[in-house]
Amino acid sequence: MVVVVVALRTAGQTLKSLTSSLESLCVKEERTWKERVFNQIRLDEVNSSQRNYASSWLRKVAVSMHFGIDTYALSVDLLDRFLATLKVRPKFLECLAVGCLYIAAKCKEEDDQIPITPEFVIDCNASCSANELLRMERLILEKFDWFADFVTSIDFLQLYFALLMFQFDNQDEEEENQRNLVEKYIDLEMKLASCLQHHRLALFKPRILALALISLELEKQQAQQPEMNIDWLASITYLQQLAKVESDALLSCRDLIVRLCPSYKVVRLELADLAFISRAYNPSSSLKPLISLPGRPTYADVVCGRTAPAAQ
Repeated sequence: MVVVVVALRTAGQTLKSLTSSLESLCVKEERTWKERVFNQIRLDEVNSSQRNYASSWLRKVAVSMHFGIDTYALSVDLLDRFLATLKVRPKFLECLAVGCLYIAAKCKEEDDQIPITPEFVIDCNASCSANELLRMERLILEKFDWFADFVTSIDFLQLYFALLMFQFDNQDEEEENQRNLVEKYIDLEMKLASCLQHHRLALFKPRILALALISLELEKQQAQQPEMNIDWLASITYLQQLAKVESDALLSCRDLIVRLCPSYKVVRLELADLAFISRAYNPSSSLKPLISLPGRPTYADVVCGRTAPAAQ
C-alpha cells in the first residue's frame, strides 16, 4: 500500500522504499558530517552570537525570496561547515552568508526561481557586489571539493513524517490523526527553522535534531489532545531504531530545544530585517516547561527508568 503524504516530497513511496531512503540518508550523513565548534573568543573571528544572527538573517531573506525551507536549512549547514573549516573575520560574514544561500538555492530551487547574480545581491539587500559574491561562491565550493548538497535536518524530518504516516495506514478510524499530522508538518518545519538559528543545536547531527523536535511535538500534542490515540513513545522508538539514534543524544537535544526555543517562534518578516547588521544576535533563553498530563510519563522518564510523575 502506498501512502500519499500531502506537502512532503516523499509522496508515493512504499514503506520499504522509505526505510531504504532513511538508511541511505544516514550513511550519507555519516560520510559527510563535520563537527562544529563555536567557541571563538578572538575579536577578529566570527563568534557564536554573530553566527546566530547571520542564520536568523538568512531565514528572513530566504522567506522574502520565496525559497523553500530545505534551501534555508542547506544554507545554514554550508555556513556552519565553512566556519568550522576556516577562521572568518566578521566583516566577511555577510558575503559568506549570501554565498551560502546562493549555492543552496542552486542545489534546491528551480532555475527560473533563482535571480541572476546582480539581482540576487539586490534581492538580499546585501552590501557586497556581484563580483564579490561570485568569488565567495567559488571559495566555498573549493573548500567543499565542489560538493554542496549535504544532508540536513529537513531531509530527515520529511522521511520521519512519511514513516509516521504508515503507522496509521489502513486504519479508517485514524484518518483524523493522519490529517492532524499532515497539518502539523508545515508548522513543524517553521519550528525546525527556528532551531537552526541556535549554534548549540547545530552541534547535533541532523537526524538527532529532527527526531528530537518530532518527539517533543508528539508528546506535547498527546498531552493536549489525549483523544488522538497516538502511541507517541512507540512511534519515536520505532524511528529511533531505524535511524540508530542513541537515547542520551536524543534526550540532550530535546532538553536543549526546550531551553533555547520555548515558544518555537515563527519568523515575522519585516523589510528592515533584510539589512545585514554586524551586531550580536541574542536569542531568548527563557525556559517554558512542556505540558504534561498528571500520571503520564515523558520520554525521559521511560528511557531513564523513572516512574510516571505524580499528579499535581
